[in-house]
Amino acid sequence: MKYIEMGSANLKKYILIFLTSFLVFFAIIGTVYYNYKSNMTDEHFVKVIEDNPDLEPEDSKEDIIINTLVMGIDEARSDTMIVVSYNKENQKITLLSIPRDTRVEIPGYGVDKINAAAAKKEGTALAMRTVGNLLDIPIHHYVKVTFKGAERIIDILGGVSVKVPPGMDYEDPVQDLYIHLKPGMQVLNGKDAVKFARFRSGYPDQDLGRIRAQQQLIKAFIDKLASPKMIPKALTIADAMSKCIKTNLENSDIAHYAMNIKDIKMENVSFYTLPGNDGYLNKISYFLHDEEKLNEMLEQMRIDLGVEEPKEEMRLAPADSDNTSEEAEKGIGLK
Repeated sequence: MKYIEMGSANLKKYILIFLTSFLVFFAIIGTVYYNYKSNMTDEHFVKVIEDNPDLEPEDSKEDIIINTLVMGIDEARSDTMIVVSYNKENQKITLLSIPRDTRVEIPGYGVDKINAAAAKKEGTALAMRTVGNLLDIPIHHYVKVTFKGAERIIDILGGVSVKVPPGMDYEDPVQDLYIHLKPGMQVLNGKDAVKFARFRSGYPDQDLGRIRAQQQLIKAFIDKLASPKMIPKALTIADAMSKCIKTNLENSDIAHYAMNIKDIKMENVSFYTLPGNDGYLNKISYFLHDEEKLNEMLEQMRIDLGVEEPKEEMRLAPADSDNTSEEAEKGIGLK
């Protein structure tokens, strides 16, 4: 069974990651990128690697598959985690969403939710290692985006159009988070777009429902960003991006990926969500991943990336299996 989240026709169109729009945009404006790269260097990450050389990411130069961890950061913790795997020989891509409450072993700290890794003193480097251990793959690069920065960029774009499902009402004074969005197709400004992306309490499957909403939002974001109407705003957008993005991607990496990713066909992009279910251990709520299904999923990802041949039984499997529940496909239902 495949674990690609492609049950509806629309989901096949969604490019799930800020990284892709980031690269496409800089491909459009070309060398302007180099004027901003220094702003995107994370000095804390550099210092952590100097002090903890065992956390240094593997060099990607000799690898066919390049893995990048993309994180949306709320305060210190990572609220959104997506792994982008890119085959630089055949231009195939897989994108894997990881629920933030996934129960994992954080090296040096013990068991915790995966989004806690970025909040430790080793920060992004530890998050990369934790995710790499979970998936048994090297994480070569990271792209970290702050929510405040995302708000600013969306406002510069003039908002994004999404379909808000019914029941998107939630308040959490502790986080200073107040979400009250009207249902239906509408243009969301930066602040409301981030609220749309963060909402999860009303979905029957919580984190998985939020991942689907993020897919819709990022598709709308990319459509707007890639519009020719944005060219006059290119420098303003580039400046805003440089202030809210941190990455260890080098100039040569950006140039190579931008040149190729902008021409990638959607049939070469596969979307996944970590398999598992919500549950409780020691009275703490977690997303508990299914190890057996994860191994099956990783094998399917290697097949989709073109580095492994499918087994005979896989060749006979339906091409578009769906890992979303029937209840989740119906939209939001308040608990």
